[in-house]
Amino acid sequence: MKFDVRALNIQENVKQLSDKVLIDQTDFLVEHERGITILVLRHLREIETRRLFADLGYSSMFEYCIKRLRYSEAEALPRLRSARLMTELPEIEKQIEEGSLNVTNLSKIQSFVRAEKAAQHGLSKDAKLELIAHCQNKSTRKVAQELIQRSHQPALLAEKFHMTSTLLNSEISNSDETQHYSKFEALLDSTQRELLQEFKNLYAHDLQDGTNISVLTYLLTKAVQHKKKKLGLTAKKDNAPLPLSPTVKKETRVKSSPQRKPLPVATKRFIWKRANGCCEQYDGKSKLRCNSKFALQPDHIVPLALGGSDEVTNLQLLCRVHNSRRSIKTFGIRRPT
Repeated sequence: MKFDVRALNIQENVKQLSDKVLIDQTDFLVEHERGITILVLRHLREIETRRLFADLGYSSMFEYCIKRLRYSEAEALPRLRSARLMTELPEIEKQIEEGSLNVTNLSKIQSFVRAEKAAQHGLSKDAKLELIAHCQNKSTRKVAQELIQRSHQPALLAEKFHMTSTLLNSEISNSDETQHYSKFEALLDSTQRELLQEFKNLYAHDLQDGTNISVLTYLLTKAVQHKKKKLGLTAKKDNAPLPLSPTVKKETRVKSSPQRKPLPVATKRFIWKRANGCCEQYDGKSKLRCNSKFALQPDHIVPLALGGSDEVTNLQLLCRVHNSRRSIKTFGIRRPT
């Protein structure tokens, strides 16, 4: 559907406008553009919250934005990151609508927040709001420079922002934190790329996120732990129970609620083999099966909470997206109060 400028009393042939009308109409259009932007972000946020893209046959919000909404990658990523930041911090909606924040800068802030969390320096909600307030009404370049200066991984963030040369010419290039980072690059052939993706699919529940640096960190940590254990270099854990507080008697301990028993290994193997290691979600309309291999999870067709059992006839293998979507359809969305 084409946007009808006549409904807003806007003349399409700008060459015929007087100077004053041209300026006035431009102000008017930009104001409405900001309003449309905040509405788009709200809709994207809600579609992702409901996992509706899964019902439409898309594996992710990014794929939905690219294939259905026809955004370019450069257009989709900032909008998705901004929408996700709005989910966590609804207070920023007013600044977006007013124009003191734009999706490009919000995208960079979201990248910074994620990088800090990955480096074990997660920000509190108040710290995030303070940071966002500090970045209002600033150019994209200025925001990127300030985020790099605040980062515990400045070299990594500078490369992500394509500002490596700026970093090297700035004061922080000589800081102790920057000196501690090393650049690591690898060129993978098709076989290695497939192996890397298969690893991400199988270990998605163990990795902090889907980035290659998370894979490298996970592999190095596990390899070092394994070697130290083999060489007897790890400290033995003290299995002795922790002493109770003098003011707490043993009989007053609060018993933890019984946890659901994990599925037997044999059952899991049967489900994976039956599904051929792919998501079994079937779309009755398109007659297509998902077949995704990413973050697969055993799913109860009839949930245990509704009387379902652990029998193999009541189990299926679903990817994380479709498992989440089934949960939303069955139990609804848990929204923050």
